Amino acid sequence: MEFRQLKYFVTIADAGSITKAAKTLNISQPPLSRQLKILEAELGFKLFKRVNNKGIALTEQGVFFLEKARELLYKTDNIIMQAREMDEKVNKKLSIGTTIYSSQLMFKDIENYQCLITDNINFNIWEEDSLSLLHLLNDRKIDIAYIHETESFSEIMYVPIIEDYCVYVAPINNESHLGKTISINEIAELPLILLDSNNGTGLYKQIVDTLKTYQLNPEILCECHDSSVLSQLLARGFGGTILPSSLITDEIRKKYTVLPIQNNPWKLEIKLAWKKDNYQPTHLSKYIDMILE
Repeated sequence: MEFRQLKYFVTIADAGSITKAAKTLNISQPPLSRQLKILEAELGFKLFKRVNNKGIALTEQGVFFLEKARELLYKTDNIIMQAREMDEKVNKKLSIGTTIYSSQLMFKDIENYQCLITDNINFNIWEEDSLSLLHLLNDRKIDIAYIHETESFSEIMYVPIIEDYCVYVAPINNESHLGKTISINEIAELPLILLDSNNGTGLYKQIVDTLKTYQLNPEILCECHDSSVLSQLLARGFGGTILPSSLITDEIRKKYTVLPIQNNPWKLEIKLAWKKDNYQPTHLSKYIDMILE
């Protein structure tokens, strides 16, 4: 029996279906079904039964095995965390994940954290979309994440920390004819550069859905999947974009036109996410406490 088989089993039980569990685990359904069959063959009994030819439910043996599997995974996770605490005392490293939209908020928190602590901490920073960060967090590749979308990970804690309204950003010379604010109708008539996540969700989906609701046909010049590409296109004057206000630095205000949006429908709720562990590294606990104060 492999450790991952227990994780797969618990995820299937939590999701209530193999299809949903496969999506949560970010693997295809056939390998997951195969691992479940192997586990049941090793145990010598069925863990799930069919319900109305649509869903699955735990058998009596499955209910008992789920309880014990959770206990084992919980104990194993704590051992891993204690080992990481020992590693942290030697390496003093904090791994943080952020979306591009949350990055400025994260930088400010890191600056405040460095003023708070006496130890020298090394930071390992990942930039991904929200869902990718949640998978990294669930796999313990990062300690904490700044996200604006959630998914049903039962072992992850989410705490909202800020509501971030968006602004319109464009090269100064491009939009010199505009007033001090901009309407959604005006935005739809201008060339737009939008940052799209790998799954077409988040702020990108908010923007596209709103424009459809208003029955507008925007001039989307480019949909890019990399924040550095977005920055380059803006710098070269290809068009404007829509960004959270927390991302706008003094440097950006010097180089670009930044306009509030009238009747603004676009905002991000930035959340802090971390694993619900009984045992938490000291540096991580201090970081979380500082932000939530």
